[in-house]
Amino acid sequence: MARERACRVCRAITSEEKCWNCGSADLSTSYSGLVVMLVPEESELAKSLGITKPGRYAVRVE
Repeated sequence: MARERACRVCRAITSEEKCWNCGSADLSTSYSGLVVMLVPEESELAKSLGITKPGRYAVRVE
């Protein structure tokens, strides 16, 4: 099983070598918090975190 990592650019959580959201390879295994966004266009939290696509996101990435 691949270890999950968070993108340092957009905070998306992935188990791939590149971020599924922005394509960045700058990933970190050190992150905290988890937000699952289903309908980002209707969410104030998504707006404040800069989330535009449905998916799993870290709250903070180190």
